[in-house]
Amino acid sequence: MEIGNNVFVDKGSVICALNIGSNVHIGKNCIIGHRSKIHDNSKILDSSILAPDTVVPPYSVFGGQPAVFLGELPESM
Repeated sequence: MEIGNNVFVDKGSVICALNIGSNVHIGKNCIIGHRSKIHDNSKILDSSILAPDTVVPPYSVFGGQPAVFLGELPESM
């Protein structure tokens, strides 16, 4: 597993990702599936379940069970 700089993982989360980029926020009680890739400047909302092999693009917000794309973050994020 590779983890970038400034990654915040809140309590109760289980991470099985292949790669997590820099400036990523993972909320409380999340489950990140095997071989998932979370790119730079992304956010995973609380209680989300990210399916295995999911790719989270840069500057995006994912949430839900299963987690889906909900929106984009501004580039200043």
